Amino acid sequence: MGYSLKDITNSITPEKRAADGFWTRFVLRYLSFPLTWLALKLRLRANTVSYISVIFSIAGGILFSLEGFFFPLWGILAFFVFSILDCVDGNIARVTGTAGPWGGWADAVMGFVAYTSIFIATGVYYYLKTGWWPVFIFTGITASANLLTRVAYQIYKNIEGQSAHESVSFERMLAENTGITGFLVPALLFCHLWKGMIVVIGFNFFFYLGGCGITILKIARKARLAGH
Repeated sequence: MGYSLKDITNSITPEKRAADGFWTRFVLRYLSFPLTWLALKLRLRANTVSYISVIFSIAGGILFSLEGFFFPLWGILAFFVFSILDCVDGNIARVTGTAGPWGGWADAVMGFVAYTSIFIATGVYYYLKTGWWPVFIFTGITASANLLTRVAYQIYKNIEGQSAHESVSFERMLAENTGITGFLVPALLFCHLWKGMIVVIGFNFFFYLGGCGITILKIARKARLAGH
């Protein structure tokens, strides 16, 4: 069956639009529609796009970690492509009605890889610019806190199902707007061109470390009250 651009855009439910961060809603989602149409023409499945996206996230981390002016720019572009593809796989699953547990798992794992890649890459980038090795402690803690938060949420979601979304809706909204599908990639571009990468590193450190503690305590409280 052939799918038109209208079919693809109409597959985005009001709930999904509301869950998208500003950058996703007004930039990434619109760029993802023609790529989704092309992927469907090529008969690519949602999971296949997810697997392709992780290549871009890893490549982005490697390129952003290399010395020079242009390599990090290519890395930022790769992260940007990952962000668009992260919308494309979901678009395909919705418009074809093929969303399922395996696709959700694959998408989550690709996100784990992407965030780890981008956080570690910012540490390498800053170290090469300044020689300040403690930056690896901060970016390592940031990556670990992000992973712990996501794992805790996924386990809680397995217990509670869709109601888990409402339990941490505010935290998810913040993460959507500040993460790799939010303003993080534009911020990397800005800081690479006009300096200030330490601001991004510092913000991520405090945001994800604090968010990890708050989210896990909140989930633990809700799970206890639910009798789990």
